[in-house]
Amino acid sequence: MEEKINIIIPAFNAINTIDRCLYSLLNQTTEEKYRIIVLNDGSTDGTLNKLLEYKDDNRVEVVNKSNTGASDTRNRGLELANSEYVTFIDADDYVEKDYLELLLDQYKKQQCDLSIVGYCKEEKNGIVRFKGLGTKQNLSREEALHDIFISTGYEGYLWNKLFKLSIIRENKISFDNGIKIAEDLLFCCKYLSHCSRISLNPEVKYHYIVNSDSQINSNKYGSDFKKESLDVLKTYSLIKLIVEPMNYPKVVSAINASILWSSTSILRNIYLAPNKKEISPKLMDELRNNQKKYRYDFLKNDILPSRDKIIYWLNYYFPSFFAFFWRKLNLKGNGF
Repeated sequence: MEEKINIIIPAFNAINTIDRCLYSLLNQTTEEKYRIIVLNDGSTDGTLNKLLEYKDDNRVEVVNKSNTGASDTRNRGLELANSEYVTFIDADDYVEKDYLELLLDQYKKQQCDLSIVGYCKEEKNGIVRFKGLGTKQNLSREEALHDIFISTGYEGYLWNKLFKLSIIRENKISFDNGIKIAEDLLFCCKYLSHCSRISLNPEVKYHYIVNSDSQINSNKYGSDFKKESLDVLKTYSLIKLIVEPMNYPKVVSAINASILWSSTSILRNIYLAPNKKEISPKLMDELRNNQKKYRYDFLKNDILPSRDKIIYWLNYYFPSFFAFFWRKLNLKGNGF
């Protein structure tokens, strides 16, 4: 196997960002051989023509396909991969020049099954909004599954991680095409369930560019409620099916707390949505039941900030008032 790393990049209408992304990857410090697999997912803005400018660079493989979404596109990338390790990059983002080197270094020194580095979230104007948290450490499977659900952890994004292709293929791990939100979290948890040792280095090596038009950021005040928002709850349910047989009660409790928090956020968005009268009472009852059922897991969690717990109480006992309060904050450009 000649290539050490394959880098999988789904690209949809990325004509304005793909050059920066590829430049950062083509100028890596690692001496290991790597290949960049860019999958044009039915772009309509000239992304394909831009990608074809790289046809003379044998490190870049361009695959043109019809638009089927990020999950199916990443699965196609995994089918094409032929390396020891794989990493995923978003076409909007870019990495530091030693991104691959540091990820590989952790495999060599720590004998791990998953290598993770730090990241930051940036606005399109370059302003850094957030830097990933955590300390340099090695984690067990249980610790990694727990920390992926807490705000001080490394989070369940695909990027900033280097996966072993053998673990993915031996365990038939793939992306769920039926899920549009948090499909990356589900993939990571499937993978973690087959890991023994996870290595984390919080040095910031990945730059995630915040896209206000993305699915996860689309539920803003003034927009209709979309049923796709419920996918996150489906994701948590599927992850619980993976974790519960492992007898990790702290992990299950962290998942339950996440279900409550997501249900609370969804309810708030419903109250603010112009189409809220179209939402079935049954769905509202199910979301409120989640708030009640997992209250203990959420409130006893000493890692969650007090602010979030206050938001929960206000949402639960005074939903209409809190919706009004939230609307005012958003109109002023503030928020939590």
